[in-house]
Amino acid sequence: MRLQIGNFPKRLDLEARLVIGGGLGYGSSGLGVQEMEEYLQTRTVGDLKHLFAHNQLALAAVWPGPLYSHEGNLWEQMLQVAERRCSIVAELGGTQIGINTPTRWPKRPAEYEWDWLAGKYREYAAMLDQYGLSLIVEYLGPHCARPRGGINYSFIDNLDAALQLVERIGRPNVGLIVDVMHWWSGGGTYEDLHKVKGLPLAVHFFDIPHGVTRETVNDWDRVLPGEGMIDLVRFLRILNDDGFDGDVMPELLRSEALAEADSWEGPRLIRDAYFAILDQV
Repeated sequence: MRLQIGNFPKRLDLEARLVIGGGLGYGSSGLGVQEMEEYLQTRTVGDLKHLFAHNQLALAAVWPGPLYSHEGNLWEQMLQVAERRCSIVAELGGTQIGINTPTRWPKRPAEYEWDWLAGKYREYAAMLDQYGLSLIVEYLGPHCARPRGGINYSFIDNLDAALQLVERIGRPNVGLIVDVMHWWSGGGTYEDLHKVKGLPLAVHFFDIPHGVTRETVNDWDRVLPGEGMIDLVRFLRILNDDGFDGDVMPELLRSEALAEADSWEGPRLIRDAYFAILDQV
């Protein structure tokens, strides 16, 4: 497994992030499409590839831009933009492209909604397959869209629903992002993690504070590994034993302390907390 750069001080640009991450022993980094395109305005794809390789970092999942809400001509236009970006991702040695799913829906989802979404993602995955890329789908937990007036129905807000979508898409290059919060808030169990065996995967990883419940939790209720109630060693060991050897990304939301930390000491604190778990797997 590779520890992905995450929660680094927000002042760091791409080059500083990669130099510090590589120097501290991280294994991979994501790449925002805007920063990728800004970098390539004055330099080449070869320069960017060298920057990753020189710092001994792999390219983690990239999010090129299409959204499930894009329809008709806009969806086709966004796929064309994504294809140009994805060709660069492949040239950089990347293997995964990320996308989200709808958590809730204004009516009870029926076969139409499932077929509509699966069809869009099947088209996207077919394009990605030409470049040797996988589409990894991140579902959000039910806490992210609690109804606030009116009727709002659950759609893809738990692991089983996400797996149903993957099955309906029906392509071997489609998998999931398993996020600790979304897995837990959606009622996931440790044994449920065996269900993702064999799929393309990435992991968003952190701890959840003691005392929160699935009814009261907010998405920013996230702490460093070892500071909360999740058995993170067991979580990763299950995935590891089932063959997962991909990116593990820190994702603490609203962490101003880390966002404003010293450029080296903040990333070092994150590294040490995560390696304390990874070393036990």
